[in-house]
Amino acid sequence: MIESLEAPPISSPAPGDALRLDRIRIVLVAPSHPGNVGATARAMKVMGLSHLALVAPRYADVLGQPDAIAFASGAVDILEHAAIHPTLAAALADTSHAIALSARDREYAPPATTLREAAGDAMRIVRSSDAPVAFVFGSERYGLSNDDVLRCQARCRIATSDVYGSLNLAQAVQLTAYECRQAALTIQPDATAPAPVAATHDEREALIDHLEQGLLAIGYLDPGAPKKLMPRLRRLFARARLEHEEVQWLRGIAKAMLRPKPATAEAPAEAPKR
Repeated sequence: MIESLEAPPISSPAPGDALRLDRIRIVLVAPSHPGNVGATARAMKVMGLSHLALVAPRYADVLGQPDAIAFASGAVDILEHAAIHPTLAAALADTSHAIALSARDREYAPPATTLREAAGDAMRIVRSSDAPVAFVFGSERYGLSNDDVLRCQARCRIATSDVYGSLNLAQAVQLTAYECRQAALTIQPDATAPAPVAATHDEREALIDHLEQGLLAIGYLDPGAPKKLMPRLRRLFARARLEHEEVQWLRGIAKAMLRPKPATAEAPAEAPKR
């Protein structure tokens, strides 16, 4: 446990709960500088966000490093309750939707959107589900890998100057948290619309694995030359925003593909010609 310098631990609902901002998760993949982690916590707290997750940080004790605590400046409670995960899959396991922050175009990336649109989508989703929505940021030097981006259902780029577009990690988080707060304050929930249960990250990943096994079983997917079939399926599912029920019946199809085929009777031999 990290010693709190200024802010008490979160023992009651955070101020953002009424706006559902407590359902927004900020995920930092492989952060290398403790100061950036602390500054991220501060950027989150001033906008009412409270859930921070780190994936394989450079320093295992990053949350207790002096620079992290100093740069948090009043948001040490965010650090105290942050989660550390070994993989991005683990950090997204219970989420219903994830948005990758990436300035680079990718061949098989999920649908692209603006940050404002992504924040609006995130707030609409969390108002119809208890599952968190994650915004995923890459490392300071390398950003997100292609595999990291493919694990998300949307991708957005912060519109910066064409002359110089480099943002500090905490600055990018600050802009994202601001847009989420503005969306939470302005978007009114639709009380008449049904609230479908969105599939979680783990459910989508299990579906993709199940379909891959089924496609191998029927000979459609060549393990020696898989090409880009599975990344294309990921992109398709990202656009579709699968619901829990849809995942279940798609897995039923995969199960049927894996079911042993009944033996067929051999055709009778052709009678000799006279």
